[in-house]
Amino acid sequence: MSMKPDKSWINDWRYGLVPEKEREVSGNLLGVFQDFWRWAQLDQKSRTTRQRYGGALHALGGWAVEQIAEGKASEDVYQLLVEATSGGDGPLIHLDSEEWQRELDMVCRKLYQFLVSQS
Repeated sequence: MSMKPDKSWINDWRYGLVPEKEREVSGNLLGVFQDFWRWAQLDQKSRTTRQRYGGALHALGGWAVEQIAEGKASEDVYQLLVEATSGGDGPLIHLDSEEWQRELDMVCRKLYQFLVSQS
């Protein structure tokens, strides 16, 4: 997995349930994550910070594609991300690692700030 959001993530997020929809959703997510990366100026941060953010965004993207592919969420990527991050934490993804979940929650709080600043 690339540390910075890039096109390779689209393949990583494939579930095969609804391939065309998954591709479209993944592309939309990637665009949001790339805009967020620039907004947060993550290229200027340490390698460790970039890895933390990249890992959390990658996991969040996989979760979002799965939610939409399984019909559990609207296909509006922006709305799904706002809803998933508005409670001050992110969705529960890392059931087996409290540390990874804390990382995800921290990134989701920052992502939420970005999302609301764009509306």
